[in-house]
Amino acid sequence: MVIAIFFISACSEKDKIDHFSSKEETLEHFIEKEDIEGNIDLIITTREEKLLVVQSREDVFFVGELIEDKEGYYAKRISDSVGVGIGSSWELNTVTKNKYTIYFERNKEDANYIQFSNGEYDISLVEGHTISENDLALTSVIKEVETLKD
Repeated sequence: MVIAIFFISACSEKDKIDHFSSKEETLEHFIEKEDIEGNIDLIITTREEKLLVVQSREDVFFVGELIEDKEGYYAKRISDSVGVGIGSSWELNTVTKNKYTIYFERNKEDANYIQFSNGEYDISLVEGHTISENDLALTSVIKEVETLKD
């Protein structure tokens, strides 16, 4: 019985979301919690989702999401960390279950790519899980980009 109570309280503590009254406060907490040393770019998608493209270490990146709900703001990691090297891509799902694929390339001259704030990578975000597809006509869903930390 004691073990069951401990397990339930541990699970509910893990699922607890820290809300903040401002985006700035939320980002400060997120940077500290995730131990982020590199840049953060905020990507606003065509669906108005706010994705955080995070360089946590030299060539290691992950994606988070900045969310506003009735309790305030919070930020949540929505992908694992990925070593990018000369380029990489991975699929992710937002809190509202929208599916995207993010692409990182060096020196990619393509209208669907924007330069990450560190100047080393070009990134594209497309709708759907597209890694296994051979569709060369993928269109970026990036509406707007803002550097939050450099």
